[in-house]
Amino acid sequence: MILSSAAPDGRIDDLAVVDRGRAPLVVCTGFYKLWSWAPLRDEWLERPLAYAFAEDPLAAEYPDAKNDIDSVAVAVSGERVVLAAGGDEQGAAMWDLDSGELLRGTTYNEPYVSSIVTVKGEGPPLFAASSGVHWDGVQVWGLPGEEPPLELAAGPVWDLATARIGGRSLVVGGGEEGVEVWNVANGEQVASFSMDDGQRSYAVALSQLDDRPVVVAGTDSGKVYMFDLSGDEDGDPVHEPSTGHEGRINALDVAMIGDRGVVVTGGEDGTVRIWDLASGRQVGPPMISHDSSVEAVTVTMMRDRPVALTAGREGVIRVWDLTF
Repeated sequence: MILSSAAPDGRIDDLAVVDRGRAPLVVCTGFYKLWSWAPLRDEWLERPLAYAFAEDPLAAEYPDAKNDIDSVAVAVSGERVVLAAGGDEQGAAMWDLDSGELLRGTTYNEPYVSSIVTVKGEGPPLFAASSGVHWDGVQVWGLPGEEPPLELAAGPVWDLATARIGGRSLVVGGGEEGVEVWNVANGEQVASFSMDDGQRSYAVALSQLDDRPVVVAGTDSGKVYMFDLSGDEDGDPVHEPSTGHEGRINALDVAMIGDRGVVVTGGEDGTVRIWDLASGRQVGPPMISHDSSVEAVTVTMMRDRPVALTAGREGVIRVWDLTF
């Protein structure tokens, strides 16, 4: 571990990273507040936001209500950093991160959010959101005035990830019925995979292995699965599932370290683990530093080296060097 920093208000439920002038800016949420953290300066800043339901007439009946944000995504649009966020009791909305101005509100009739991500691709920012058991499928939408939301058909989806692979913007969702992958350009399902014994996936990612697109999924039993997207769309895992976590894997991300692909996972057992993408074997011992469940894992670059940011319910972000 090369750095750690505690959020001013404790618990962190989710985090996202955006590049601002070659310096990463981390945006995180917890306990009804939104914070940004500049790791190179170790500087925390509270980010007040306009009320997401402000445009709904029913908002007048709840004058003391606050934003309830559990999942965040960020993207750069011109000179502006756009925040998309929602939560267990709040639909997806969009803000200007710096001013807190509401760019796209939500209503009390819109589905709540279990996961929200920035779609990797070209053009104006797009975001994808799912809602777990509150509603089925995935919605993809952009800034106000852009195309209407795109519906991706699926069952309940708990976690989302995106990647730009082979000229396609792909979205992967993990949930009650395994793992599903869609092409954002047309909304078509590319593949679907299931795990042994009907295991659920609460953490997913997309990567490449030897120029093949692959899906990585962490399950409620603590296993890590990898599926090949270039072959049978309902195929078997590339190798035996990786094991090590005790309990559910809550979050994961992938990185290329030179020519080597790795998976970074965080679990309910409070450990962070690194896995070799090709073999599925664990790289080194588990990193035991969090005092409680690990809720978020994000890979980014810091001072020209790959790092993993992990955070959990104790409200501390830890930065791990991935060069080895």
